[in-house]
Amino acid sequence: MAGNGNGQSSWSTNVVAPQAMTMTHVPPPPEDYTFRALIVTFLCFWPLGLYAYLKASEAKKSYQMGDNETAHALADQARQFTNFSIIVGIVSYVFLFIFLIIYYTVILF
Repeated sequence: MAGNGNGQSSWSTNVVAPQAMTMTHVPPPPEDYTFRALIVTFLCFWPLGLYAYLKASEAKKSYQMGDNETAHALADQARQFTNFSIIVGIVSYVFLFIFLIIYYTVILF
């Protein structure tokens, strides 16, 4: 030990203890349905697809602001409206196909 000249030790012992860490659970972001909504807007039924796109955008904003419950609820609504748009689009294309077959076989001949 080194002294300071008057018989006392100049060594000090400092104990540094880490602070207790708190673990915060960050929920996963909701599924992003933006691209799916854009596809169904252009290929299926545009009114429902547009509404689904708006809901997907709101879900992103809600998650960025930290409102996870609202973000997941809005993402679920976007998924539902994209599914409805796909169904309406398929039914519309089937009716159009049937109409064209009837038109070109019955009316033109």
